[in-house]
Amino acid sequence: MTSPFTDEATRKFFERHRYFGLEPDQVTFFQQGTIPCVSADGRFIMETPYKVARAPDGNGGVYAALKSQRLLDDMAGRGVKYVDCYGVDNVLVRVADPTFLGYFIDKGVSSAAKVVRKAYPQEKVGVFVQRGRGGPLSVVEYSEMDAAMTTEINQGTGRLRYCWSNVCLHMFTLDFLNQVTNSLEKDSIYHLAEKKIPSIHGYTAGLKLEQFIFDVFTYSPSTALFEILREEEFAPVKNANGATYDTPDSARLMLLRLHSRWVVAAGGFLTHSVPLYMTGVEVSPLSSYAGENLEAICRGRTFHAPSEISF
Repeated sequence: MTSPFTDEATRKFFERHRYFGLEPDQVTFFQQGTIPCVSADGRFIMETPYKVARAPDGNGGVYAALKSQRLLDDMAGRGVKYVDCYGVDNVLVRVADPTFLGYFIDKGVSSAAKVVRKAYPQEKVGVFVQRGRGGPLSVVEYSEMDAAMTTEINQGTGRLRYCWSNVCLHMFTLDFLNQVTNSLEKDSIYHLAEKKIPSIHGYTAGLKLEQFIFDVFTYSPSTALFEILREEEFAPVKNANGATYDTPDSARLMLLRLHSRWVVAAGGFLTHSVPLYMTGVEVSPLSSYAGENLEAICRGRTFHAPSEISF
């Protein structure tokens, strides 16, 4: 999914990289919608004297876009039963993870989500909660949690009561997506985000209306959560290099560290001219998906970091 602001650049990127080994007709690009931006008192913000400022409708716009562009019908025609949905800003995503898919199918649920345990109470992540005894699972954003809720302890476990972080790694049945797109369209639930909006008066404070990808869990008759290890599957990019966390550099380093552990576990050795915590090796996804089958490549061999290992 792209937006009107990223569509052309994304398409050209895939073309330059020859669709990463896929055939062009195996990749479908589609644009999310846009929504007018408004001021705090509800007035439209004008980008030009004749044009209302608009912004993408959030990552939850994926559902309306799939429906309006008939992509759910296209999936059904291809025999698709399950849809893996993830955020592109996580370098450690395991696309179509067979373990997650197997768990999802075995549970017989409509939706599932990978979760990581919160690193600390004030971590800025949304968490899964159950609304009422026997009620549906849903996600509460960190901005919607007060201090008491953030730090509440489960007396039975001694851990945070609300500890399962949503990291935008989801799986749905196609049947559920067909049903939920109608419900979302009918209810039209939007979240407000305070942003600087480009306008005829320069950048001005305003509100963007967004739908979130996790809004659908409230409608799911059954949801399964699947715990993963942060250091193996969650390295988000939220900030530019120079920030203290979640940057391209920090994500790259997490990938190098993970792959270095794979190499050592497979019997390989590492040498390095800079401290190992600052570097590592990268294993080509053509060689291994999640660290498996590396013994033939790595056992007894020494690799100098940084380097890439490919078959």
